[in-house]
Amino acid sequence: MKNVKLTIIALISMFAIFPLFTHAITTDTGIELSEEEYNNFLKMHTHEYIMTMTQKDYEKLSNIDYSNIISETKYYETTYNPSLKLTTEKEITEEEYENFHSISPILNSDGTSIETTAKKLNMVLAGATNWNFVTVTTTWKSIPATRSFDVIGSRGIGLEYREGSQEGAQIYTTGGSIKRVSYAWNGTNIKKFDNGFGISMNIVNDNITSLQAEIDFDVASTIAHPTVLASYQHAVAEVSLANSQNYTLEGGLGNVFTYPYSISQKYDGMSGVALYY
Repeated sequence: MKNVKLTIIALISMFAIFPLFTHAITTDTGIELSEEEYNNFLKMHTHEYIMTMTQKDYEKLSNIDYSNIISETKYYETTYNPSLKLTTEKEITEEEYENFHSISPILNSDGTSIETTAKKLNMVLAGATNWNFVTVTTTWKSIPATRSFDVIGSRGIGLEYREGSQEGAQIYTTGGSIKRVSYAWNGTNIKKFDNGFGISMNIVNDNITSLQAEIDFDVASTIAHPTVLASYQHAVAEVSLANSQNYTLEGGLGNVFTYPYSISQKYDGMSGVALYY
């Protein structure tokens, strides 16, 4: 009995000196995360993003103050009628979004199909002394039938965007594996302005079961109470890369993108999100 007690005491002493350290998850890119890290990262990004993040992503997320975060989330259901070239939208609740079931496209009398989809648009800002870190993520509840150049971006009021911080990713699942298409701050798919930027993403044509579009960037305030706005615009008709980038940041679609009318009617016009701080 004495030996058993001594063994237990020795084990307790050993754990006190060498505490157990477990990892909650290992990403698909081989990065090991503690449970605390994983839960913190989920405040800024989705599980799919975390699973495909790079070492650079990890290092940036590791330096964020997770006690100083604000966010805004909207859920939208949109229906596109190609005969009328008309999109109707309604804001829905989180519960309605989660319970949304994709319906096979309804045929008009002329044989064209009406498509109804649901999307979640989320923006998160992590405050810091100088540059604030912002992420914007669109998550599709159903996979879109039309796949061309969708556009996701941000417009700021009273904000400076840090050059080189603007990045994006299209994240999707195919064959049970999570894949990522990355968009660099200086790539051909990005268009930048002093008051924001947009990234055109050609939606993959693979057989996919999940789809997200994401951007992140750093901003600094130039006035007392700035505003950061974000928008995701889905192409409901074929759009070239050049036409998808034929916009200014003055309001317009999602309160971010202003297109010529001939191009704007090819996008669903989904409302955006905004953070005031």
